[in-house]
Amino acid sequence: MMPGKEVVILGSGDIGLIMARRMTFLGAKVHACVELMPFSSGLKRNIVQCLDDYGIPLLLSHTVVDIHGREHLDGVTVAEVGENRKPIPGTEKYYPCDTLLLSVGLIPENELTEMAGVKIAPSTSGAVVDEQLMTSVPGIFSCGNVLHVHDLVDFVSEEAKKAGANAWRYVLNRLPEGGRKVPVEMGFGVSGIVPQFVSEGAEGTINFMFRPRNVYRNGRVIVEVNGEQVLSKKTMILAPGEMVNLNIPADKLKGLREANSILVRIEVPEA
Repeated sequence: MMPGKEVVILGSGDIGLIMARRMTFLGAKVHACVELMPFSSGLKRNIVQCLDDYGIPLLLSHTVVDIHGREHLDGVTVAEVGENRKPIPGTEKYYPCDTLLLSVGLIPENELTEMAGVKIAPSTSGAVVDEQLMTSVPGIFSCGNVLHVHDLVDFVSEEAKKAGANAWRYVLNRLPEGGRKVPVEMGFGVSGIVPQFVSEGAEGTINFMFRPRNVYRNGRVIVEVNGEQVLSKKTMILAPGEMVNLNIPADKLKGLREANSILVRIEVPEA
């Protein structure tokens, strides 16, 4: 049984989008999905299937500025925000509602990680890992949403399989010594990249994952080692709601043993 029937959702992540459809199925009226950013952080298909198909407005560059009611919620005031993410006076609009659902993003729970002395990456709020998903503490591996927040459970499953296999090899002393760790740097448009380091002696296929910082059309994802381009992948559209997943054979990262860094960046055509 739902607590209310008149709903406003703050945040347009996948959970919020799916809940908009779910609450509609249960008989609620979802007045709007309000998003602070100028783009949704959810998958495009969820925007279409959960909002557009049911006529639920997506208010980009908006936020809730006031909540009304004492014993229970009577309504909320929503306002447009400027480029500085601050409300614009005069744009306020009141929505009567009895439910405000918050879908404002996930943060990995890393209390145990920190207790183990594992280094945390500010860009992901998860552990710093190498291409084997091993953390800064030998023998401790990290994967899934505790490492970085994924958009698809398929990626979580694949990452867990990889971390488990490498942990097993470590216990049996079969994990190859990778040597010096080469840092992975985030260039233009790249946020929260994993892994943060690649071993100079890395083998097999290296999997890089990150989220774009903004919406980019007709761009390229570029990977460089010591300034030399080793990958250029053309894309129609990149958006923060969908993770970029790159699989690069280790032998393509030529010069890795002499490299000071690996740079991953997005290149967009000039306007």
